[in-house]
Amino acid sequence: MRAVRPGTGAVRWSGGRLMLVSSPGREVGPIEGLVFDLGGTLDADGVPWAERFRTLLAEAGLPGLTAGALESALEAGERAVLRHPRAAELGLGEMVETHLSAQLGCLGASESGLVSRLRDRFVSETAGRLADRRGLLERLAGRMPLAVVSNGCGNTRYLLAEAGLEPYFRAIVDSSRAGFWKPDPRIFEPALSRLGAPRDRVAVVGDRLDRDVEAALAAGLRAVWVCGTRALAAEGERPPGVHAVLRGVNELDPEAVQ
Repeated sequence: MRAVRPGTGAVRWSGGRLMLVSSPGREVGPIEGLVFDLGGTLDADGVPWAERFRTLLAEAGLPGLTAGALESALEAGERAVLRHPRAAELGLGEMVETHLSAQLGCLGASESGLVSRLRDRFVSETAGRLADRRGLLERLAGRMPLAVVSNGCGNTRYLLAEAGLEPYFRAIVDSSRAGFWKPDPRIFEPALSRLGAPRDRVAVVGDRLDRDVEAALAAGLRAVWVCGTRALAAEGERPPGVHAVLRGVNELDPEAVQ
């Protein structure tokens, strides 16, 4: 059976119900609840924060930027955010600045104003994408309960509130508060108890195969992979276990998909 190319018929709305199309003639559903990842999914359509930071730092033209140095810098940024004394209260701007300050400090970059320039670019792109989600989330929330489950530093609800998206979600789970990190499937349990839908009718929408998809399948949930612009094999190869592959979150829009 020929695989469905990502972004082409991977989901279908029928009679007001969402169906996942894993291959031509094969549907999974109906889906009665959606669990979204935040970073890399809702805010970037398949591009993780680490990948976005790699691009920013590479384009900054820093001297001696080796692959090893870059990975060390990204790890320094993650540690800085998790150890921040107000981690659970960080807004988008301060969170990104904390990442970048630690990254550039690790790389020995001292150019004046570089942190601010990179922060402003990252924040503008992220905030713009989140603002664009409001209409989609409003339409989806009118049809089924929604949740966000994110590996974060404790500020996931704060970030959603800042973006004006908090009201659309029945449950918001942050790993630092829940005590479990994806791919541990237990992180979904608080959200499932709030969604009130059967486990096999809840779909997790995320950009990471090794976190979102793996955790969803281990929890007995449906898995929707947002692959973004990643190059896939011929005929839109679907990774094992994935129930649908999307190029972007907006492909779930009931007004755009029939």
